[in-house]
Amino acid sequence: MSKQYVNFRWGLTGELQEMEVANGRVVSRRPSAPQTWPAGDEIVDLQGKYLLPSFIDAHCHILPTGLDLNKLHLGPARSREEVLQMVREYHAAQPEGWLLAVHYNQTKFEGGVHLTRADLDKISSIRPILLGHVNGHASLANTAALAAAGVDESTPDPSGGVYRRDVEGKLDGLCLEHAHEQVQRSKPMESTEGMASAIVAAGEKMAALGIRCASDMMTGVFDLERELEAYTLVAQMGCPIHMRLYLQWRNVFGPRALPEGRLRHLIEDANAQESVRVQGIKIFSDGGISSATAAIYGRFLSTDPKVPLKQVKGVDTDGQLIYSPEKLSRMFLTAHETGMQVSVHAIGDYATDLVLDAMAQTDEPSRHRLEHAMILSDSQIERMSEVGCYCTFQPEFLMALGPAYQKQLGCERASKLIRSRSVLDSGVRLSFNSDRPIVAGDPWNGIRTASNRPPGFDPAENCTLEEAILAYTASAADVNGDRGEMGTLLPGTLAHFQVLEKDPLADC
Repeated sequence: MSKQYVNFRWGLTGELQEMEVANGRVVSRRPSAPQTWPAGDEIVDLQGKYLLPSFIDAHCHILPTGLDLNKLHLGPARSREEVLQMVREYHAAQPEGWLLAVHYNQTKFEGGVHLTRADLDKISSIRPILLGHVNGHASLANTAALAAAGVDESTPDPSGGVYRRDVEGKLDGLCLEHAHEQVQRSKPMESTEGMASAIVAAGEKMAALGIRCASDMMTGVFDLERELEAYTLVAQMGCPIHMRLYLQWRNVFGPRALPEGRLRHLIEDANAQESVRVQGIKIFSDGGISSATAAIYGRFLSTDPKVPLKQVKGVDTDGQLIYSPEKLSRMFLTAHETGMQVSVHAIGDYATDLVLDAMAQTDEPSRHRLEHAMILSDSQIERMSEVGCYCTFQPEFLMALGPAYQKQLGCERASKLIRSRSVLDSGVRLSFNSDRPIVAGDPWNGIRTASNRPPGFDPAENCTLEEAILAYTASAADVNGDRGEMGTLLPGTLAHFQVLEKDPLADC
């Protein structure tokens, strides 16, 4: 028996249409016409409402989103004093275990100066306190949190990371990139069942926003074995979203990688489920703009002008490369040779050049993904088109983090971030997504921002509403390896759709 959806308007054209669905897939979608339906078919009259494919968030962090729901959210704080007051109150109300907070953002403070571990130690130097930065590439730790991670004054900076020190050489609590990850890994780990509950909570939150598929872009950030078990368990239990997993490179190929046989078994178990699939490998090449760790040409405004910068071919570079250019290329080639899709985080323009270099060394660069690419020159866009890779943008960043970008880069340079119009016109396969929990992750926020950039961001880089919707649906399915499976509501695809009261092209 089929279900007939009738009397709706196709959200991208306004045309009156009808759609037949059977066994969860679209049988047909066509212009409305007088019909005699087969006996027994269920008829659903949508009363002239608008219908669109469900959204696909092709770059986010599903498990961290769920876990963050139980942490202190510092987003509303606008000053150092407000952050400390929120932490102090949370500590008094919930005094047990680690005090974990998210969305710490020093760029909101007057002068943009970070808090220090001394500030947190005044609240407690015994209870570990860890404030995660809004961009996910840094954290602020008190003395107890550093001690729990085995970090003291004699601890050297890890490769691709920094434990920041004051003028006297003492740790000030700010941990960047791999240093941040080391401290994060020292906090208590959720059980497999706890992780599964968090994934379900995140899935329900996304489904409420019209999202039916999401990609976890850092599977293994806590424990790869346990995370894969949790995603498999969630798929068996039932989850409102489909899930695509990108495994952290180091947990597949690094010194702490799972044994090959065990990893293969976990992947096979996950891929045997209808709603989950291990899709690729994730590599980080640099950090973020708001923490001044994106690898850029030139200088961040927050960098001490007295500090000499590294030069590449006579050009100053600032920020943090996670790996040397040579190691990044070797890592990329190793992942490429597995036949899987490789997804590389590159926010700064210097990092983007290095990632494109690595892609160009392979025999099939068009298989792979460039994530973020927030700072792009015309020549880099042209090169992306030549390489043929996918590119993903997060338009909501401009709405949520725009002031931070302007403080770090200056208004003129920041105005050119996320060049949607130029990238689309070049023919690069572009999709939009959220990177939640960095931002709230409502696709409509991204659609509005991409089609009507906030003041201070070049309006010449706006795309159309239709292009933005497609970038969250059909193009997002494509970059996820799901072309022809979802995102279009064409015959044969999954019948994942959303019904809207208002015309999305007029009332977005």
